[in-house]
Amino acid sequence: MKAGRIISSVLAAAILLTGCAKGNISTVSEMTASPSTSESLHISETSETSETVYEPPFEYNPHLYSALIATEVPQENWDSLYNLADALRAGEDTFECSSQEAYDWCMDSGILANLIPAACMKISGISNDGTAPYEDGFGRIYYEMPVEEFVQRENEFEEAVEDVLNTCLEKDDTDFEKCLKLYDYMESNYYYDYDGTAFSKSGDGYVYYTFFNHTGQCIDFGSLYAFLLLQAGVEAISVGCFDELDHEWTYVVIDGQGYHIDPTWALKEGYTGDLSLDYFMMSDDIRTETGCPVTDLTVQLLPGFWLNNSSLTLPATDESYYAGLFTTLERLDEDNKILYYTDADGSVRTLDYRDI
Repeated sequence: MKAGRIISSVLAAAILLTGCAKGNISTVSEMTASPSTSESLHISETSETSETVYEPPFEYNPHLYSALIATEVPQENWDSLYNLADALRAGEDTFECSSQEAYDWCMDSGILANLIPAACMKISGISNDGTAPYEDGFGRIYYEMPVEEFVQRENEFEEAVEDVLNTCLEKDDTDFEKCLKLYDYMESNYYYDYDGTAFSKSGDGYVYYTFFNHTGQCIDFGSLYAFLLLQAGVEAISVGCFDELDHEWTYVVIDGQGYHIDPTWALKEGYTGDLSLDYFMMSDDIRTETGCPVTDLTVQLLPGFWLNNSSLTLPATDESYYAGLFTTLERLDEDNKILYYTDADGSVRTLDYRDI
């Protein structure tokens, strides 16, 4: 797996462990002396054995939550989903569930694809043995594959996600830096699937398939990017429009402000390899100008799918992080919180994001 360009020297040793290669964009800190091995790996010594232990900063979170749609999804649905996630990890065939409504939400393919990707297309809420899918406060899990194989599948997926997070990100990254580094990871590692036939024959959910096969289309990239951001602790959901252009991308919230980020249009196969910032941290106005009106968005995690069918709004008015069209990333100075980028004229400019 090729990592993104924005991997500082702090992760140099960790990259050797994960097998990830470095991309084309460096940070300012890479031009300075590398830290010691213990600093690079966040290693601590135990008082009893004096052996070094690697402490990865990010661990897989099986209980993802989106505050953006919280008012539209009852807490009992979330609690039921977490019970489902725990049951799947243990290979169990039932889970505590609050209601038929909660069961249906948990078993929805879009919910599974975006929040428990390894389970999408591999479990069902439709009875295959004559039992009631939901009754007496419990939901049944109907596996589409041997249970032991599913548990292994889930474990391997969780380990792979942790590998990406701990290779691309650092513990003290700001939410903006996490967005940028994972955006770079998407651009550096994924390719647009113009055919789409491979996925249709895979039998996997689209987020899971795209994550491992490194190819997909807009719905896959928007959802996968949102999933990785949620795993990193950044509020994000996949959104789409079907007005001027049928398209899907990711909506994120940083410090209470909303932004549109489009990982699909970051893909630049055959180009120079520079990370384009054209579709990174866009406002509503800029997103609309690029052919994706935000007046009637779709949201996969919403029970009603369409934003207009809910009481929610997803505003994006701030343009503080937006570099502009025809811009590419030069480097990132994380110590001083300065992003260096090249504009349309080839001039190097800076964006100070310390106080945004």
